Parts: sequence; structure tokens; C-alpha cells
Amino acid sequence: MLLHTPKELKQAKWIALCLLVLSCVMWLNKANFAHYKIIASLPLHTALETATIVIFSSVFIVCWNAFGERRKKSSVILAVAFLCTAILGFFHAISFQGMPGFLQAIDMHKSLSFWLMSRLIVALTLLGLTLSSRDTFSSPSQSVAVLVAGVLLTAICVVFILIAPEYVPLTYSAESGQTTFKLVGESLLIGLNVLTATLLYRQAVRIKGEHAEERLHIDRASLFVASSTMAMSEVYFSLYTDTSDIYVIAGHVYQFLAATAIYRSMVAVNIHAPYATLSAANKKIARSADELSVHKERLTGIIETAIDGIITIDEHQNIILANPAAAAMFGYAIEQMTGTSLNAVIPERHRKSHGSHVKKFGQTGDTRRKMGGNFEDFYVTGLRASGEEFPIEASISSLMENGHRFYTVIFRDITERKIAKEKMAQYHSQLSQLSSALQSIREEERKHIARELHDDLGQLLAALRMDLSLLQRDAEMSGKSQKALSSMDQLILTSITTLRRIATDLRPRALDEGGLYFALQTLQKDFTQRHQIECQLRADEDLLNLDDAHSTAIFRIIQESLTNVTRHAKANKVVIEFERTTDELSFSISDNGRGIEEEDMRKSRSFGLVGMRERVKAMQGEFSVGSNHGEGTRIEIHLPLASTVFSESGA
Repeated sequence: MLLHTPKELKQAKWIALCLLVLSCVMWLNKANFAHYKIIASLPLHTALETATIVIFSSVFIVCWNAFGERRKKSSVILAVAFLCTAILGFFHAISFQGMPGFLQAIDMHKSLSFWLMSRLIVALTLLGLTLSSRDTFSSPSQSVAVLVAGVLLTAICVVFILIAPEYVPLTYSAESGQTTFKLVGESLLIGLNVLTATLLYRQAVRIKGEHAEERLHIDRASLFVASSTMAMSEVYFSLYTDTSDIYVIAGHVYQFLAATAIYRSMVAVNIHAPYATLSAANKKIARSADELSVHKERLTGIIETAIDGIITIDEHQNIILANPAAAAMFGYAIEQMTGTSLNAVIPERHRKSHGSHVKKFGQTGDTRRKMGGNFEDFYVTGLRASGEEFPIEASISSLMENGHRFYTVIFRDITERKIAKEKMAQYHSQLSQLSSALQSIREEERKHIARELHDDLGQLLAALRMDLSLLQRDAEMSGKSQKALSSMDQLILTSITTLRRIATDLRPRALDEGGLYFALQTLQKDFTQRHQIECQLRADEDLLNLDDAHSTAIFRIIQESLTNVTRHAKANKVVIEFERTTDELSFSISDNGRGIEEEDMRKSRSFGLVGMRERVKAMQGEFSVGSNHGEGTRIEIHLPLASTVFSESGA
């Protein structure tokens, strides 16, 4: 929040304006006011300077000791700056011309040098506050180091001015009074203070409550008055001609007012604002307590009405909280469960292991975990009051409170889900068996149809072509008849070729006559020739000596993969690669086409992929589809091999 109110800022503006008007009247009537001399000006000067020094010393005390060793960097800088200012002000006062033992012009030069240094420190410190936007805390060691450094540098400057004043730019001479250097220094101080006052006023007007916490906490209204008054005082000090001049006293009065404003701002920053913050914090704590009570009631309502069971146990596994859903699930009243051991709701065979698991979970430092391990065992078993066991899906969390660990278990009865899962698994198994049976039946039908086409219809077409060939040799036939017979022969030849292709697609004879390796070679050559897509087969014949079922399934998987490449991949190269170990056969089909999207693999009408998965599953293998190193598609299949899988030729 801001350390001033709009009302205070308005008051500060009017104070500065009134002082400025009064000063302008005095400055513009210098000739008239020059006649006024102050009787006993030295004691009055000393009194005002002493009061200013006391106030600056008080600023140091407030900034340094307000909250012990917990100091902000701004407070440390302010404390050190005003302590150094007070020290220099003291030497200015005692070395002022007219003080006992200090009656020469050189003493006035020393005094004014102390004066310029002290006011320059104040002006630069206030300007630094306006230019700094954030504040942080300073460690005790850093604070002491800054204090020692500041006091040491000040002491060096004091000794240097007292011992060797001739090396310091002249500020006063017996003939001319104030020197040009002194007047330039006063002008610089006036400019710095006017700039600081302007910045402070603009910041005070612009900064709003929400954003004030992001900025340095200073009372900008009071410091605006201080900077304005210090600028006016420097004008007075640049205009006087004699130490008894009224302008000297007026300047000291303005300096005293500026010191008072600075002291008030430092009190606001270091005492009033922190205590106001503490008061606001206390109110916030009270509101937090009320909110906590509301949240507690809300949480209690949620626990009481939750359809999931909730149980909290201590580190000895005694139930200390149970909601109505948990009590109803286990067949107890809430009062019966509270205070009893958790073993009452766990089957006897699981109690020992369950207790050790819970204890181990607490020792790991984890805060929550799902109970149960894998896909087949994602639940635990509960025990009802009637002795009936039932499956539970549960999660457990742990919490340390006052040195004791507590565990909370949230669970639900999944009896119906477990039954449904078992039925689904049974249905899935039956469907897989049905799919496998249908694949086998379809393969047998294909084999039968291919054999019938090749052996019967193929032989008939071949015989028909032979008869046509004999007719073509008859010399008595006309040219027109010869032409018709030649056309019929070409049609029969085309039919035979088509018949062989259909029979090969249904069941390649190479698979029965030469085995899987020979069939894949034929498929590779035919695919390359028919679709103009480069196809490489990387395999050894010894790797592919398999029984008929595995050979047929692998051939169909590769055949379907090549069909998909032709239809969807837009590729110009396909690689089929086999690897075989003692107990596993792995092969992959990869292309350099456009690849396959996730949604394409999940489409319900992707029967080709579904068929391949089912074939692999029937052989207890693993099937995966993915990207081929950033481009194209790669299908990988891993099949376990038993001794019965090998064909007789490869046994």
C-alpha cells in the first residue's frame, strides 16, 4: 500500500507552494531584507544547526534499529547516509566563523566544505530513493560493512579538510565572501533537489495501491516537502552576504523543516508502515481462520456425502476416520470402525503383507500412490462384516502431522466392474479364437479354390488352347477363320494368365511347393514388376523354414502390408527384413512413403491392420506400427518360436 494518502499529498503540495511564495517574496525584495540583521546570529545558527544534526541522528537511529537486524537495503543506506551527514554537520557547526577558536577565513572555508559535502550526501540519497524501484533485505554482516565503510570514509574526509584545507576547492575568502565554486555547488544542490522533488511528486500521483507493493516503500509526500524545502534553503545560502544576514537564518529554518520532513518520512517507512502491515496481517489471519472454518465444514460435507469410501489410519494402522460410504461398504457402523484395527476389513491371508506394504510406502517419502501393481492386479481385496470378500480399487496418500504419519485410503467397490472385465476378457478370447478359426477356414477355402482353379479350370483352358492350335494347322480353313481362331487363342491365353494370377493371390503354389522364402521372393518380384516400386527382401532361406500355419500367416501379413503400401503410402521403396534367434522370429516391413497418422490406425474400418494384429495375436506374438525414423511407415512383428514351428526340412 502507499505510505501517504491523497489528502497528505495535497497538504504537502500546499506547504511547499506556500514556502515557495514566501521565499520568492524575500528573494525579490533582497534590497529591503538586506537591512535586517540577526542579533546573536551565531547562537541561533548553532541552535538550528544542532537541531538539524539531532534530527539527522534520529533518522539514523530509526532506520538502523527499528526492527533489529532485519533491515532493508534502503534503510541501511538511509541510516549510513544521515549518520555521515550528522557528522559533517557537526564539524560544519563547530568550525563556523565566529565560533571560539575558529575566527579566520580558512575556518569558514572548512565549515562551508563540510556543509557542501553533507548536503550533497542528502541530495544524492533522496534522488537515489526516487530512482530505485525495488527493495530487498540486507544481512547483518552487509549492514555493518556499509556502516563501517561510510563512517570511515567520512572520517577520512573530515581529517583531510581539517589538516589540508588548501587542497579543497575554495568555498570562502575574506575579500569576496562566497566563492564561485561555492555558488556553483549551491546551484548543483538546488538542481538535484528540484529534480528529486519533481520525481517524488510524479511518483506519488501515479502509483496506485495495488502496484505500490511492487515498488520501494517510501513516504513520497513527506520527501517531496523535504526536497522542495532543501532546494529553497540552498537559494537562501547562495544569496547571503554576511553571517548575521537574515537569509542565513532563513536557510537554516528551511533546513530544519526539511530535516523534520525527512524524519517523519523515515518514521513512516520504518515504524508506522511495518506496524500497519502487521495489523493488516492480523486481520488477514482472522479472515483466514474464518475461511479455514468454512473450508473445514465444506470438506466434512464432501467426506460425508462422497460415494467413495474414505478411511484414515495412524502409523499403527488403527482407523481414526471413516466416512458413511466406507462403513456401508464394509457392513459396519461408523462408530464400530473408528478406533479398530485396519485388519478388520482385510482378509486374513493379506494382513501381514498389507501392513508391510503400507509401512514401506510411508518410508519412501511418497505422498500418494495407486494401490495394486499391474493390469491384472490393480485392486486389493476387502472383507465385509459378513465375511464376504470383494475387490476394491484404491489409492493411498500419507501425511506427517506433529511428528506422526497418517495414511488416507480412498476406495470403491469394483465387484461389478471386475465381473464385467472378466466377461469382456472371456468374450475377447472367444472372438480371438473365432477369428483364428475363420482365418484357418478362409485359408483352407482359398487353398481349395486355388487348387480347383489351377488343376481343373486351368487344365481345361490348356486343353482348349491345344485343340485350337490343332485347328489352326488345318490348311483348308479360310483366312477369316484362321484370324478368328488366332483371336480365340489370345483370349484363352489371357484367361490362363488371369487364372494363374487369381490362383496365386488366393494361395501361391510357391508357398506349398518351395516354402515361405521362395513364396516371398515370388511376391517381391511380382510386386516390383506390377507396381514399379523397388522392393528388397533381406532374409536367408534357412531362417524361414517354418510350419505351414506360421508360413501362411507371415506371407499374408507381408502381402497385406504391400497392398497397403500400394494404396496409401505413395512410396517408391519397400524393405522386408527378417531376423531369427533360437526362440524368436522378428521381421519388419518399412517404406519411405508419407507415413501413417494415429487416427488412421484407430479407424474402425482399418481391416487390414486388424487382420494382421489378429494373425500375430493368434501366434502369441507382438505387433507394432510406427514411424520409420521420421519418414514412412514401419511395421514390426515379433513371434515366439517353439520346436514344433520348424518344418521338417529345417528341423
